[in-house]
Amino acid sequence: MRFGVAAIADGWDSGLTTVLDVLRTAEAGRVRLDRDIPAISVHTIAATPTPVPTQGGLLVPIDFTFDDARMNELDLLVIPAIGANSPPGVIDALLRPDIQTLRSRLRDWVEEGRQLAAACTGTLLLAEAGILNGRRATTSWWLATEFQNRYPRVDLDMTRMVIQDGNITTAGAAFAHIDLAINLVSRTSPQLADLTAATLLIDQRPARSVESALGYLSTVDRLITDFETWIRLHLAEPMSIADAAAAIGTTRRTLERHIRQRLGITPNTLVQRMRAERARHLQRTTNLPLTKIAPMVGYQSSTALRNALNSTENQG
Repeated sequence: MRFGVAAIADGWDSGLTTVLDVLRTAEAGRVRLDRDIPAISVHTIAATPTPVPTQGGLLVPIDFTFDDARMNELDLLVIPAIGANSPPGVIDALLRPDIQTLRSRLRDWVEEGRQLAAACTGTLLLAEAGILNGRRATTSWWLATEFQNRYPRVDLDMTRMVIQDGNITTAGAAFAHIDLAINLVSRTSPQLADLTAATLLIDQRPARSVESALGYLSTVDRLITDFETWIRLHLAEPMSIADAAAAIGTTRRTLERHIRQRLGITPNTLVQRMRAERARHLQRTTNLPLTKIAPMVGYQSSTALRNALNSTENQG
């Protein structure tokens, strides 16, 4: 599979380099795992062949430009984060001539039915181009309100880190670039995606991007933020929503109302999903069997955990 990654001037270093690192690691793993798996190649793309400076001052060499005939050979184009850390900053960046040129190219790309992906602030570039209208998409938690107000025709879903709708894939905050890249690798081979994740996520600390994928929209609500923190601290224990509410200084009824209004689910559903996300993280990054993972995320048996994982998959 041939990937193109757009190099955006003053873009976030981590967004671009994470995608490149994951895809290149996947290709190295493919050679070791099974050469019958389709090869993965990744190319940096820009409007001109001149190296592109990132926000941190790195110079990104460009493999070919948007006008190059080799663009036709790409299977998927990735748009990493624009280098801005506030909603006004992102909107200002969208007005830059180079961004407007890229926006036009993306419209043509999608109209041809080709695969496109974006993460973090890069999702607004897609929305600004109008190619997310009528589609389900996600974005970074701190952009949710601005995104909803500016692009009301987009079905914004802040309950998932990575969302694919047809030929368009979007991912959440800056470190969701790794979630996005792993998702792209899985389309070539789920087994290779597991190997790549295990290679890169080498310790057992639960990634915040995985663990709190449900909570980005709720960060505007301190009560829900506190509840999510409480859940993370007690995932292995039996949970009482009433006890959790008391611990964070509210009532069960108030907590339930906040979560239903902001997330459209119950507190128990949020607990179940966060337990499932932690379990999936442990599956990806350790060799622990489900019998060991189950009690670590609050389930008495591997069967109960497996049922919970299946349930959350069916929900989303």
